[in-house]
Amino acid sequence: MSNQNLLSQSYNQIINQVMQGQNQNFQMLAQPIDFSWPVAPTGQMSPEAYQLVSIMPQWSDVAAYSASSSTFFSAYNNIFAHVTFKVSPEKQNDLNQLQNQWQVALNAINGATTEASTAYETAKQNGGAVFSAMYPDITAWLAGPGSAYQNKINNLTETAKALGNQYKELSEALLVGKDELVAAMKATKEPTGSPGSQPSPPGWTKVPNSAGDLEWQPSFNIGTTGQDWRAQLTSGTQGAFTVNLDAGKSDTSFDHSWAGGSASYGNFFWGINGGGGWEKWDLSESDAGVQASISVKSSTIVPITPGVWYDGGFMKDLARNTSGSGATIEQGWQVNGGQGSNSLFGQYGILSTVVTGLVVVYQPSFKITMNSSTFSQYKEKFDASGGLRIGPFTFGGHGGHESTYTHSTSNGTTYEGGSTSTDPLIIGMTVAFPGVEEVMPAKSN
Repeated sequence: MSNQNLLSQSYNQIINQVMQGQNQNFQMLAQPIDFSWPVAPTGQMSPEAYQLVSIMPQWSDVAAYSASSSTFFSAYNNIFAHVTFKVSPEKQNDLNQLQNQWQVALNAINGATTEASTAYETAKQNGGAVFSAMYPDITAWLAGPGSAYQNKINNLTETAKALGNQYKELSEALLVGKDELVAAMKATKEPTGSPGSQPSPPGWTKVPNSAGDLEWQPSFNIGTTGQDWRAQLTSGTQGAFTVNLDAGKSDTSFDHSWAGGSASYGNFFWGINGGGGWEKWDLSESDAGVQASISVKSSTIVPITPGVWYDGGFMKDLARNTSGSGATIEQGWQVNGGQGSNSLFGQYGILSTVVTGLVVVYQPSFKITMNSSTFSQYKEKFDASGGLRIGPFTFGGHGGHESTYTHSTSNGTTYEGGSTSTDPLIIGMTVAFPGVEEVMPAKSN
């Protein structure tokens, strides 16, 4: 039995219970993420928090999060390379040349990112379980053996940033009377000066890099701090729910979700942590009668909004060609097209999605029931395991932030247990679609 049914059941029941059935464009994570971020000093954001909220999620109902994913800011910034406006003929050539140079630099970043991703996947295939345990995602690899690729991406990014600023400065000088576009471009220009010596200007924050040095980053507003999440989730049973899974039950409603059932699900649905890393557990594929329930003590959705550097209204006006600034989309590009098209928005566009919320649960527990022969086959392995994974839920086995879990076997047919971690677990995100629908920034920061 394919695990697609179980994937669909998990997805839809989370929507029905956490979001009361409302369509908030839920994206379930193939691999959940522990909330274990340190408290950041005033005016800063922890790298772990920043990497999570600043990405541009994949166009998929189920996605494998990676901190190396394209950032929402970089994609938003790229939009301005495809915005045109009327200027004098003698200035248009200068503007076009800078625009072309900027686009070439942006293309080079995309090429280097693809090159790094390909190198990582090749190394992962050749390295086997040991490699996967040491470098579970591309971020860890880029910080180690793949650092040359990361350095190349960083250098290209700096080049693109410089060209983009030159283009914006020339544009601003020429955009007399077009205040909306000027303001939008200015808001994306990185502050000057050392981040450590001055307060953060509106729309910007300070984030330590891998060496611990502060860098300017465009801000994102998290509705509540991690400490507030912990207090809210541990204080009671608000948002408690149970997901019931049945390997023998068909569920096709996943196909009608916002991404049409698109699931880049490279991870396994069932997994056991044997000490050397996660291993696939073909439980429901060998026993079509497997049933499971996952209950969480409490849950919440933490709202996320871009800082004031993002002008969602302008993006929507640009998509509708109603901008009062006189800006239009560059010839050869379109608002929202199919695969292979030059699109700004939508599934195949430069700026496709944005994180609007984090779906967080606290202390999930599980119960798995199967036939006695399956139980006997897996009992020894289960009893020796250091962690268990069921779809978007993980119990123990978190590596650097190890959370223990209790488990037991009974009746010759049942495994059960639960997480004892005091860290909340992020099992998914809610997303929105710039240009297609308006996504406004927060009022502050």
